[in-house]
Amino acid sequence: MNRLIIAIDRKRGLAKKGYMPWNIPEDEKYFTDKTKTLGGHVLSGGVTFRVAYHSNPLADRQNYILTRDTKPIKGATVVNDLDKFLDEFEDKDLWIAGGAAVFEQVMKAGRAEEIYVTKIDADFGCDQFFPEYEKDFVLSEQSEPREQNGFHFSYQIYKKAGK
Repeated sequence: MNRLIIAIDRKRGLAKKGYMPWNIPEDEKYFTDKTKTLGGHVLSGGVTFRVAYHSNPLADRQNYILTRDTKPIKGATVVNDLDKFLDEFEDKDLWIAGGAAVFEQVMKAGRAEEIYVTKIDADFGCDQFFPEYEKDFVLSEQSEPREQNGFHFSYQIYKKAGK
């Protein structure tokens, strides 16, 4: 099953100049805990790997990096063909952790089955956005509202409509 995991603001913004413009340690722990479950297989794009992960694979997870580059990455598997990779993962659990271009490719291909969203009640003036998902996915779970570092947010899980 392909699960996308993302934190977004109220306009579906996910990054500004390559970085998340918020600091919510509870959400970072949520991301870590979730992506270590179900086999701990995580696919990220090359920009996310270089900028957000500082070119370090996520600890205690099998990292797959989608990139045009063919050079090996220590501690990760390089993926150059998204469709082929997802076909090979068809019967396994995979977390897809961004960035915006990777989310868009997976969504356009109709390959997302669940979306784990941390929805932050703010507008951060982001320049990278998560694709529209509300028409094709239905809310299946939602946490109580939370607050940390002055940010109000909730965790939501969406399932592909008709599944």
